[in-house]
Amino acid sequence: MPMAPKKKQESDEGGWLTTYADMMTLLMTFFVLLFAMSTLDPVKLEQFGDSTKKHSTKKKAKKVSLSQINKEVKKLVVSQELQSQVKVSMDARGVTLGIASDLAFASGTANLSASIKSFLVKLVGTMEKATYAIAVEGHTDNVPIRSGQFPSNWELSAARASAVIRFLTSQGIAADKFRAIGFGDTVPIAPNDTRENQAKNRRVDITFLTIG
Repeated sequence: MPMAPKKKQESDEGGWLTTYADMMTLLMTFFVLLFAMSTLDPVKLEQFGDSTKKHSTKKKAKKVSLSQINKEVKKLVVSQELQSQVKVSMDARGVTLGIASDLAFASGTANLSASIKSFLVKLVGTMEKATYAIAVEGHTDNVPIRSGQFPSNWELSAARASAVIRFLTSQGIAADKFRAIGFGDTVPIAPNDTRENQAKNRRVDITFLTIG
């Protein structure tokens, strides 16, 4: 008889440990779900939210995921045989087209060439389906520009980014979809030690942003 209370106490102690273990398992499952959701494509999340709405008074334009945009722009570059002048990459920031300035502009100017206009026109359909903003960034090499129109490479790079956006908006894309940025020679992708590397740094990057 004296041993009975002791057995009850041991049973009570085992019970709270089981409850604690269950709580830890639930918390771990919760954080795993949060992590999984954070890695989803933003377009898929938006589509999931739309699917839960039974009634809609306004039809939304079809949007595409970044992976689909990546496929579309790569296919376009290949079809136009521009692989040596337009580089496509995808990372956490989004999908980026690195367009050689020598393809897009005459030296020292911000006037779009006929070749780049033809390429940009073919990009319009994909841009209209993009979920978030599109950044257009101008870059130069480190050779100082000598022009009355552009006092420095800052002005030249910004003017080139703006020229691309002006043309795209003239094709019917909403202006508030774009971000124009001029970096001058501050973000090189290669050392400015040879003419070949300087040519790589002279570029316009068009990035379909992941968010924002």
